[in-house]
Amino acid sequence: MTDRDPLATPTLARLYMGQGYFDRSRATLESCLRRDPFDGHALALVRRLQARTDATLGVVVVRDRAQLKWTAVADAEACSVVLVAITQSGATAATWVTSTRCKTAFGSWDCALPFLRGSIAACVGRVQHGCWQPLAVARPVSWP
Repeated sequence: MTDRDPLATPTLARLYMGQGYFDRSRATLESCLRRDPFDGHALALVRRLQARTDATLGVVVVRDRAQLKWTAVADAEACSVVLVAITQSGATAATWVTSTRCKTAFGSWDCALPFLRGSIAACVGRVQHGCWQPLAVARPVSWP
């Protein structure tokens, strides 16, 4: 991409990111910022790329237990896995939240679920500069 390439836009960079072409996304954003160093959309995407991680988190439900597995969590001793379960309770919803420390970059956690049926969401991350920084988010799972 050149600085004058009309296709070098933050939108194209975001498309590259969505497809996993992070190097192409970076090059496109560099072109955008050479053209306009104050492009807010491009600057936001650059920050998003800087925060990108190779960490993964997966979750499956087996009977009444959630089995979580994480990989490539950098600085694992400072990270936690957070699990949120939700179920219908009359006309409202009941929620339950628990967490555990990662301790190692590659690990797993077997956690009893509090409800007979419901949905769960999970993420792995850390508190940095007073804010929660997610490193990986698992696909939500529902069980009977």
